[in-house]
Parts: sequence; C-alpha cells; structure tokens
Amino acid sequence: MNRFFLVLLLFTLCCSAGSIAQPDYQLEGKLFSSLKEALAQPDSVTRLSLRRKRLRSIPPEVYLFPNLRELDLGSNKISALPDDLGRLEKLEILRLSRNKLDSLNKSIGDLKELRYLDLGKNNISKLPYEIGNLRKLEFLQIWGNEVSQLPESISDLTTLKWLDMRAILLTDSEREDILLLLPDTELLISPGCNCGK
Repeated sequence: MNRFFLVLLLFTLCCSAGSIAQPDYQLEGKLFSSLKEALAQPDSVTRLSLRRKRLRSIPPEVYLFPNLRELDLGSNKISALPDDLGRLEKLEILRLSRNKLDSLNKSIGDLKELRYLDLGKNNISKLPYEIGNLRKLEFLQIWGNEVSQLPESISDLTTLKWLDMRAILLTDSEREDILLLLPDTELLISPGCNCGK
C-alpha cells in the first residue's frame, strides 16, 4: 500500500471515529467577507474571512485593519507567509487550512495574541522554532501535513490545550517524542506506524 493511501486510510479512520469533537473557537462581532466592504470601515473590522477567494498571497490590505482579531484565509492557494505578518498585533485567530504552504517563516512567532492557529491540509514539513513564542496559543491544527517532529520550543506553549496531528504518518518513536513534549495537551494523533520510514 503506498504512502498516500495509507495516510488517507488513517485520516478516514480518525475522522469517522466521531468521538472527538473539534474545538469551536469564535469571536463576537460582524464577520466581513469582502475586502471592499471592509475597507469602507477599516476601524470596525475585527473579523475577516477571505476563504475560497483563489488568493495566492495574503492581500496587503489586511494590514489596514488595526483592530483585526480573526483572519480566515482557508481554501486558497497561498504558498508563503509574508515577513511582516507580525504587524497583525491583535490577531487571535488565524485560519490557513487547505492552502499550498510548505513551510512557515519565523514571523509566525510575532503574533503574540494568537490563540487559535489552523494550518491543516497544507504541505508543511517543519514548524519553526519561533512557534514557541506564541505563549497564548490554545489550539493548533496541523493535521494532514508532513510534520513528523515538533521543535522543542513547543513545550513553551503552556496554554496549549489541543493539538490536531491526525493524518500524519509518525513512527512510534516520533509519536512518543511529541507526547513527551506536550504532556498536558489533548492530542489528536494517528496511531504510530513504522511503515516505510
């Protein structure tokens, strides 16, 4: 059985179990889904969804919203995050699932207010050391990526309640290392496997 079908089988089994509810982390306030509408009242924008807009990069206009606390860029074609991402100082929720990211630059660590980070279903193989700077992070989704090891700095995330690493092929040893790094975090993790590694 090739690697793709094994990952697909693991993901299907994990998702069909149904016993694990994903956290629903949302903020109050109007959710803007159009940049044009949001730009008409930039100081009022706290939540912005640019989901499924075929974006290849993060629009520079998002930096014009000084009170932005939630940004949903899921289901686009974004392949890299900009170095100035940290300018979004008030951001608490960042959704980047189902994009084309293959890495994260260290600017992710500048989002000091971040509580929820969704990176699911990308092509990320490694998290930067700076992920450990997100001291308020409570929920982290990296399911469906190629991350097999976490940086030691992740153990600095003492507020991390929940980590989703389903549909990632991990050896038993890699799985144990992750469990040791995050003893107080609820982990959604596929069973260990020594298949082809």
